[in-house]
Amino acid sequence: MFSLFARRKASFRFLASLLLAAPLLVTAHPALPAARQQINAQVIEEAGKAIAALAQRSGWHDYRYTLNVFMPGNVAALPACSQPLRISGAPLQLKNLARQNYRVACGSGKPWQSAVTVKADVYLPVVMAASEIARGEVITPDALVMKRYNISNLRGEPLLSREATTGLTAKRTLRPWKPILRTQLEQPLRVKRGQAVTIMSQTGEIRAQTAGVALKDGRQHDTIKVQNSSSERVIDAIVVGPGQVSVGAQ
Repeated sequence: MFSLFARRKASFRFLASLLLAAPLLVTAHPALPAARQQINAQVIEEAGKAIAALAQRSGWHDYRYTLNVFMPGNVAALPACSQPLRISGAPLQLKNLARQNYRVACGSGKPWQSAVTVKADVYLPVVMAASEIARGEVITPDALVMKRYNISNLRGEPLLSREATTGLTAKRTLRPWKPILRTQLEQPLRVKRGQAVTIMSQTGEIRAQTAGVALKDGRQHDTIKVQNSSSERVIDAIVVGPGQVSVGAQ
């Protein structure tokens, strides 16, 4: 019986020592995350803010994105940083969504820095041709569809609404189910060379109009040469509508 009691007493003392030691584990400082984890977390946060700012400037709606962070192999050997990392990079633009470079630096302990690349995949609804649109064709609403697309590798600015696309002319053949870029479209011709036009002018409350002949093709808001049919003077005029140009006082 004595020996059994002794074993119980020893067990009790061992348990008590564990209970006394427990608070030391609670108050110990947690280990810092590895440098790779620190870089990944803070670069993703910075890239997310950059995408949100670009979305606001570009008028994106209902967009989604994923980020892939690429680090050099020597990051695994870097010590954890006890301070927030310093991150710098050029302002994000549409053309470098697929490759945004950042410089990451730690200023505490043994200072270090590293180059990091972020590839973003951004998906948003863009305008596409429902079927092939020929070069020179004026685009109508029924020729268009909206579809979500990864714009990160596009070489140009996609159009984001049917309204912004309708009425424009295709500068080249547009393939179906491909994003339509702003550079692929232009305003339709409002005036053609040799066409009879109406020349309008206004001075104060006085408005006048006369006949003329366009000496050059013109799109909306273009400035072209026009010959006044009455005086035969050649003047500069602004295209304001189909067959219509506007000038100052004559």
